[in-house]
Amino acid sequence: MLLKVKRLSNQARLPVKAYNGDLGYDLYSAERCVLKPSEQKAVGTGITVELPEGWGGFIKDRSSMAMNMIYTSAGVIDNGYRGEIKVVLRNNSNTSFAIEIGDKIAQLIPIPITNWGIKESDASDIRDSDRSINGFGSSGK
Repeated sequence: MLLKVKRLSNQARLPVKAYNGDLGYDLYSAERCVLKPSEQKAVGTGITVELPEGWGGFIKDRSSMAMNMIYTSAGVIDNGYRGEIKVVLRNNSNTSFAIEIGDKIAQLIPIPITNWGIKESDASDIRDSDRSINGFGSSGK
């Protein structure tokens, strides 16, 4: 399978995997910007992609960015989307964070598309489970 990528600007870099076996493809910034504390911005990558038929993608944090408290937000790439891939970054730190052209800012994680049917059910049609309604923190620390 191929991930088709088109550069939309001279600053754009193609996604790459740093190591064989990596799950995600590194995405690069095609613009300079500064994220102030508590600020969120969409940062352009300067690329558009065509994912293989039956595939979509998630945009997720890079560990090096998360260590600086810079996180991704949003980030679902549908198979038919052909616009510029932008990464919504959020600065949760107390200091400004500079992003330069060519910086690795996120990763694109391929994911297969599901097309399940939807059936409305009542309580008698939904089986109980060991977990039941236990939510946040229910499995302990």
